[in-house]
Amino acid sequence: MSVSRGDSKNNVTANRGIFLKEFGIAEDQLAEPLQVSKDGIEIVDAPEEYANCDALITSQPGVFLRVLTADCSPILIWSDSTVAAVHSGWQGSELDILGQTLKKIHSEMGVELESLYVAIGPGLSQEHFEVGPEFSDKFPLKYLSPILNTDRYLFDNNAYLRDTAILLGVPDNQIETLPFCSYRDDSLFYSHRRDGGTTGRMMSVIGINK
Repeated sequence: MSVSRGDSKNNVTANRGIFLKEFGIAEDQLAEPLQVSKDGIEIVDAPEEYANCDALITSQPGVFLRVLTADCSPILIWSDSTVAAVHSGWQGSELDILGQTLKKIHSEMGVELESLYVAIGPGLSQEHFEVGPEFSDKFPLKYLSPILNTDRYLFDNNAYLRDTAILLGVPDNQIETLPFCSYRDDSLFYSHRRDGGTTGRMMSVIGINK
């Protein structure tokens, strides 16, 4: 779904067309963040590319937000009037991009957090998210499982994201963490880690129909 990985532009265009047709979405309806694994967030009204962003928000019908992933977690957020798409690997989680997005939806779009629904994943499961000792300074230890006889951990990014939403007021029964792992489920997903850095990208899309 991405031309930035060296795939043929014609093949990517064809793949996107097949995918989007299933949902009645045209390519020219996509608002696309040019992801940099940081915490750039934009409220958008038009289907175009947005530089230095990893999260987009809209209340404009007919504009469909997308994120591309291959181990990082895609997060789709919606209410009756507003939708958002967020890309959050560990870098985005450390910068609290999900929390910042939720706060912006509330403060700038006037949406109560209790009315939001959230879907998280597919991304790396904890069992395949090995990280270094420096992560004990980045995240609470409840999200880090020590690896025996090493100074390394297994990081539960999806649990961290879920708790971020709950702590801000999104009801836990309105949050779904998908039970997939991009690394483990190799017949379904691309994985940057599993595939040695040379791999495709999945696309997650959300929008409001006209």
